Amino acid sequence: MLDTNFKQVKVIGFDLDQTLYPKSPEIDNVIQEYIYERMSRKLNIDTKTAKNKFVELYHTQGLGGTTSLISLGFPADEASNIIQEALENANIAEFLKPNQDLIDLLNRLKNKYSLDVITGSNRKNTETKLLHLNIPLTLFNSLITAENGSKSLGTSYKLWLSHYPNIVPENFLYIGDRVRSDYEIPKTLGIKSILVNISESDENTDCLQLKSVVDIGSYL
Repeated sequence: MLDTNFKQVKVIGFDLDQTLYPKSPEIDNVIQEYIYERMSRKLNIDTKTAKNKFVELYHTQGLGGTTSLISLGFPADEASNIIQEALENANIAEFLKPNQDLIDLLNRLKNKYSLDVITGSNRKNTETKLLHLNIPLTLFNSLITAENGSKSLGTSYKLWLSHYPNIVPENFLYIGDRVRSDYEIPKTLGIKSILVNISESDENTDCLQLKSVVDIGSYL
């Protein structure tokens, strides 16, 4: 049975990419252009050929982005990193739209919890994306970005914990969208997680999984 008791939570951290905003066709297109560029350099082919190869696997055969790159000869770790880099570094800010329900929720949570952002995006991109989402930086005590550490290595989470030396890990909750970096890694440090923007729940992932980030308001 999933643990949905968050009464001990005092600090909430938010991922940024595909957590504080959902996927969209426009964002997917920009992200995929970034992937084609990386494929072009790696495979020594032009971007049109790279696009055709990726589209055949991703759209026609229905493979995931990481799986598509692995099928094209990329090592698994490199493939996963390219997809994440595309999410974090592609120029998608212009396609981000404010979600007033989310903004209202964050303001409500700010009255009860300490809020932070822990993301793999760099500081400049993080601030730009939050600006386009109309989410005030003042809602968060700190922004832990790519310059400060790595989520996948756990260093970003360790830094986050260090910001609250008098609070134990069990009092921390992280909101993200990726099983490995947003649930499994923080879990090793004693941090609880909720995954959001999940279309289909994974029964092997033992944490709350919600279709929308605003749904966390029912539990907090």
